[in-house]
Amino acid sequence: PHLIDAAGGQEWLARFAREARAAGRALHPNLVTVFDFLQEGRVPYLVMEKVRSTTLEDRMAARPALSLPEIHAILRQVLAGLDCIHRAGIVHRDLKPANVMLTEDGGVKLTDFGIARLTAMDATGAGMVGTPSYMAPEQFAGGEVDARADVYACGVLAYELVAGRKPFQGGGVEALFAAVRQGDVAPPTSWLETAPEGAEALDRAILKALSVDPEDRFSDAAALAEALADALPAADRSGLSDTFAPRRKAARGEGTMLGRLSSHTMLEVERQLVARMGPMGRIIARRAAAGAADAEQMIAAVLSELSAAGEAQSMRDSMVRLLAEAATPTDAPAAAAAIPAEELERLATLLRPHVGPIALVMVRRKAARAASLPALVEALADAIPDPAGRAEFLRAAA
Repeated sequence: PHLIDAAGGQEWLARFAREARAAGRALHPNLVTVFDFLQEGRVPYLVMEKVRSTTLEDRMAARPALSLPEIHAILRQVLAGLDCIHRAGIVHRDLKPANVMLTEDGGVKLTDFGIARLTAMDATGAGMVGTPSYMAPEQFAGGEVDARADVYACGVLAYELVAGRKPFQGGGVEALFAAVRQGDVAPPTSWLETAPEGAEALDRAILKALSVDPEDRFSDAAALAEALADALPAADRSGLSDTFAPRRKAARGEGTMLGRLSSHTMLEVERQLVARMGPMGRIIARRAAAGAADAEQMIAAVLSELSAAGEAQSMRDSMVRLLAEAATPTDAPAAAAAIPAEELERLATLLRPHVGPIALVMVRRKAARAASLPALVEALADAIPDPAGRAEFLRAAA
């Protein structure tokens, strides 16, 4: 909040929105998808893909240690995700194990990309942004950085995965900065009891990524990925999910109204209660839904929290209407049903470059309220913030 309220707060919000939209267009299996940028009052937030995962940081602290084929599988996916955001003009700036998510199927997803740059206004000292142990020398100075800063961070990550320790140790930030600037680091495989096959090539690749001068590093993530592919055993992610991915839990709320209600209906119930009771209304709504086997039980649970008789009757009427709508066979009204599914898919394809992967969801929601196809096209165009993009969408849709 202090950033928004300070001088230049509107510029900060505008930058946040731009980064969010750029991130939403960076679609890749190794990135956590950003679906939308919204603002509630004066609080901006992102709507992101929910990923069942653990972090690489947690995995590195566990046993057994990762094998070289598993390390290769992780690094290959990290670099593929970096390559995608770099092509979209985004520099991660804060690549570290805590921002690498390991999914149930042994996949990798990067998160928090672009966010570190947005917080630069709040940085101290010379504008240093990032986590010191993984920061490139030029990043310490707070200057402009490019994709090669992320190559450096990935070099630190690769070193740590292979050697079981970071290339530069202890002594505080100033000592770390001095060590990084000198660039004097032992080869990662020198810390292993037995050097693996291809150790020299592996050391060369990682130490090149850790070069003090950006010009001496790999030019991009793809080049580092290629060097590691030549130095490491074939990538194998088959054992990753069995080793550390969390077990899938049964869906919360199965057999209750919480499991049966659509997210839209649940949100409407929450809003009704929040308007009457304040923030606790959201908690009460979910608790009632999670403990109710049918609509009547849920209504009774909610009404038990309201003391005023008139307020309780008003809430009962609202909930009866909402839950009756949720019980209908289809959520699609006649207007949406009149628009062919192929046309909705076509509009979503045209909209996707402007708003990201939330396009199909947006098309379906607005179609549910549109009286005609032209009205739907106009409503979708209004959701595109850029005037040129809006005009391009209208031309293509026509």
